[in-house]
Amino acid sequence: MPEKLKVEARLAALFEHLGLERAHFGVQNSAELDPIIAAQPERFSSLALIGLNRLQAEVVAPVADRLILMYGDGGAGVEAMATNQPALPEAESHCFKDYTVLTWSDVAADRGAEIVPRWRDFLDRAEARAPASLINTDKTEGEVAGITYRLQGNGPALVLLPMLLSPSQWEPIIERLAERYCVISLGGRHLGGVGFIDGRGTDPGYLRGVRMHVDEIGIQPGQTVLDVGCGPGSLDRWLARYTKGTNPITSVDINGYFLREAAAIAKAEGVGDIITFGPGNAEDLPFDDASFDVVMSHTVMEECNAEKMLAEMIRVAKPGGKVAVMVRAVDMRSLWNLPVSAAIKDKVEAPVPSVGEGGCADASLYTRFGQSGLIDLKLFPTTMTVNDPDGYTWKYYEPYLFSMLDKQEIAEWHAAKRQAIADKSILLARWLHCAVGTKPA
Repeated sequence: MPEKLKVEARLAALFEHLGLERAHFGVQNSAELDPIIAAQPERFSSLALIGLNRLQAEVVAPVADRLILMYGDGGAGVEAMATNQPALPEAESHCFKDYTVLTWSDVAADRGAEIVPRWRDFLDRAEARAPASLINTDKTEGEVAGITYRLQGNGPALVLLPMLLSPSQWEPIIERLAERYCVISLGGRHLGGVGFIDGRGTDPGYLRGVRMHVDEIGIQPGQTVLDVGCGPGSLDRWLARYTKGTNPITSVDINGYFLREAAAIAKAEGVGDIITFGPGNAEDLPFDDASFDVVMSHTVMEECNAEKMLAEMIRVAKPGGKVAVMVRAVDMRSLWNLPVSAAIKDKVEAPVPSVGEGGCADASLYTRFGQSGLIDLKLFPTTMTVNDPDGYTWKYYEPYLFSMLDKQEIAEWHAAKRQAIADKSILLARWLHCAVGTKPA
C-alpha cells in the first residue's frame, strides 16, 4: 500500500478487513477520525475522547448524541472544553478532579478507576441504541494497510486508537473493557504519537534543526551514543543513516509501546542491528558511570525533572564525552505564515505551555548547562519548520489552534490557508533551544 496513503484510507481498509460497519471508538483526540466523522457518522455507535487536550465542536457535532468527553481540571483540555462544550449539549462529560492532562499524561493508569465504570455505562447505553458490529475474524492480531491490530474479549467492537505519549496507553483498562466488548487495540507507525513523532522526525524542516544540533556534537566514527527518551526511534534511525552505521546507538524510553514500535520500524528499515532499544527512565538511567561517548536527548527534558535528567546524562557520559540536549521553546512565539488578522495571529502564535513540573522548555537550558560543570559549551536556539499542511506535524498542531478560535475565525483561517498554499508561502516555524557540552576529562 502506498506510503503516502492518508490515515483514513488505512483505517477504511482495516475496517473492511475486520467487517466493521459500525463500532464504538475510544481516542484521546479525534484528529485521525475527523474525516470519517464528517463522511460516515453512521459508522460510530459511540465516540469517547478520554484525556483530551483539544476539541473542536463543529467537527464532532455529527456524533454529539453518542459522545462522551473526559478531561482534567488542569491542562489544555480545560480551555478546549470551556470553548466547545456549550455547542455540544447532547454530549456527556466527566472531569478528573485535581488532574492536569499533558501530552504525556498516563491517564488510563492514573484514573482508570474513574474511567471504566463511567465508560462502560455509557457504552452499554450507546450499544442499546445503535449496536456495533461483531468481528468476522478468528485472528487475535494482524496488520492491514500499515496499521496493526490486537483483539481481546468478545462482543460488540470497541476500537481504541493509540494515545499520544501516554506510557501505558490503554493497557491498564483493556481487560475490564474486554469483559463486555471485543476490544481492538490499534498501532503501527501511522497512528497516534508514533505517527506524529515519526512524521516530525522525517520532516526536512525539523531535521535541519536536529542536524545543526548533531553537527555541533561532532560524533566521531566508532563512538558509542545513548539517546535518552527515544520515543519510536525516529531520530535514531536518521542518526544511524547520517553516521553511515559507524556508531552503536543505545536508545531508552519509559514508554513500552514506543519501544515495541521502534524496534519493529528499525528492523523494517534495515538499521535494527545498529540500534539497541530498551527501557530506561531519564531521571535514573540504567547504566554504569562513564558508559557512553555521546549522551543526547531531543524534546524530552520538558516532561521530567530537568535537574535529575541532566545529572544522569552527565553521570553516564565518559570523561571527555559529549552531553547534548534539545528542548521545545515555550518562551518564544511561533510563526504561522498565513495571511490572517492580527487578532488571530496573537492567539495562534502565543507560546504553548507544554512543560511538566520540574521540566525545562525555555532558555533556562543554557543556565543549567552553564552551572553543570560541563565545558566547551555550545548554546543556541534553532527552529523546526513545516511546509506541508497535509503532514503529521501540521495536522497535530492545527486542531489545538481551532480550540481557541471561534467559527468566524476558523473560516478566515481556512481561507488564508488556501491562499498560502496557492502562492506556495505556507509555513509553520517553532523555536527550539539547544545545548552541547563536554564532560571534563
